[in-house]
Amino acid sequence: MNTVRLGSVPYLNSKVLIHGLEPEGTFADADAGIQNPKSEIQNRYTLTLDPPSLLAKKLAAGEVDVALVSSVEYFRRPGYTLVPGLSVSGRREMWSIRLFRRKPLERLKRVGLDPASETTNVFLQVLLKEARGLAPEYVALSRGEDPAARADLDGFLLIGDAALRFAEPGFEATDLLSLWDAATGLPFVFAAWLVRPEARLHGFPARLARARDEGLRHARAIAAAHRGPTGLDLERAHEYVTRIVRYELGTEEQAGLARFGQWLAKHGLVSAARALEFYKEPAAR
Repeated sequence: MNTVRLGSVPYLNSKVLIHGLEPEGTFADADAGIQNPKSEIQNRYTLTLDPPSLLAKKLAAGEVDVALVSSVEYFRRPGYTLVPGLSVSGRREMWSIRLFRRKPLERLKRVGLDPASETTNVFLQVLLKEARGLAPEYVALSRGEDPAARADLDGFLLIGDAALRFAEPGFEATDLLSLWDAATGLPFVFAAWLVRPEARLHGFPARLARARDEGLRHARAIAAAHRGPTGLDLERAHEYVTRIVRYELGTEEQAGLARFGQWLAKHGLVSAARALEFYKEPAAR
């Protein structure tokens, strides 16, 4: 029996993409969309949930075969390929990717970085430089640390559910997507399903596409079941998973991802802005 090892993040913005997937299960080639005379053969999958930074390490170490990881990892690891058509992306606003600050953007001197996400930390740095010409000092925060208690910081980045629920007084919030949109006019891809080199998915990308489609059909139930950690009421949580978060990787999202790669290369954060390469199922043996 073939096994496909999946990894995803535990945030509300991923729940649509993994709807109906259990910690482990089986699927036939025919269920995944492959015309295979042996389609009665069952393949097995496993699914684990981890923060983005840990998930990226697991994919690099070969502990998972395909993972919903930060998009910067695609440019850092030349062997990775993209599962076609699927992403966690946004346009104009995202709600869950925000810079909380005590001062106006132009007066920021020290900014705390969220330890949960490599992409968002890098995104913040290149975005402030490209969009506003700003280069404050960036401070790495520890997991579990309360950045609002750090009086030495002018601002700090939060992602995911923590950003959605943060509401302490004395801070103004900047949605990073508003700055990106003003600078590029493109969607931004925060995460995508990346496949490690040599991995065989046995048609599972088709199962992932079906999970996304089913997730969108059950978006209200997903919002109701998973909104707790976000602090959002049901209507806002439903709006978040249906209007704010985008789950496609179409032409515009690909253009936004390519632009991000160009910015990363320009600032020396990756060696080169590689072209987008998509996973293709190897020929049956």
